[in-house]
Amino acid sequence: MSASASVRGALLGWWKITSFHVELEDTGECVDIFGVDPLGQMVITNDRMMSILTSRGRTDKDAAALFETMMAYSGSCHVEDEGRLVIKVDAAWHPAWVGTEQVRFFSVDGDTLSITTAWQTHPKFPGRMARGVLTAQRL
Repeated sequence: MSASASVRGALLGWWKITSFHVELEDTGECVDIFGVDPLGQMVITNDRMMSILTSRGRTDKDAAALFETMMAYSGSCHVEDEGRLVIKVDAAWHPAWVGTEQVRFFSVDGDTLSITTAWQTHPKFPGRMARGVLTAQRL
């Protein structure tokens, strides 16, 4: 089922990510893996999306640490139902995501976007089910 034009329209735009945490299913613990004040933006058009998220205060002293303090991906996307965004990933910070479909559940309240991922394994928490919870403000 396709989402209404008003739901799709509310999602479109340029968003500043204001918070992101990972919730672990087995314990309910919430981890601010990019800190309490991350840097990030997301762009969503009719058929594409791109997102980058990093920790503040990154330095170039350790290339591996740079990888650990960022997440970025892009791909074609479409809205299903009233609050389900599906992204077919074509480029990502983690190669395991390339070629996958990532499902995001969203709601828009005025200029605030809330997104939750499906429960899935996360590269930072091998063998554990987790979901990401993101909040963003329209720019």
